[in-house]
Amino acid sequence: MKVQICIFLFALILSLGCKKSTNVDVLLDGNYTGVLVITNSVNSVPVTRPMSISLQDGKFNITPSADANLKPSGGKGTYNFKNGIGYFTDEGVWTADFDWNMILNGEYDIRSSGVDLTLRKRFSAKTDFSPATSYATVDYEYILKRSN
Repeated sequence: MKVQICIFLFALILSLGCKKSTNVDVLLDGNYTGVLVITNSVNSVPVTRPMSISLQDGKFNITPSADANLKPSGGKGTYNFKNGIGYFTDEGVWTADFDWNMILNGEYDIRSSGVDLTLRKRFSAKTDFSPATSYATVDYEYILKRSN
């Protein structure tokens, strides 16, 4: 009986440990279209912005939105990936009249199936909260689909 229980536990542990990871170390070059979803813990409805991003040989280029009043409109720079984290560096010069977290810049958690691509902005954890600190959270997530 003990042998059967040990075999069962071994098989259970083995099956739980065999999940396929959706994180990638290499991302396929190509054009991606989708949305930037901005979720605020205070507002119940997220804000979405249409996006078209081209990834080619370590460089990215965001096609400007059809609505010229939306900022940022476009963007370009370099990127690399390591251990499921994407590191993006935007090369643009921007004005200060919008939320700079909407610029594709910084560290992002990557999930990809080869066709679908999700980039979720990573923020460093704060430990020195003052009483005047807002505890609202804002998430920035690119939800994209490869178009070629």
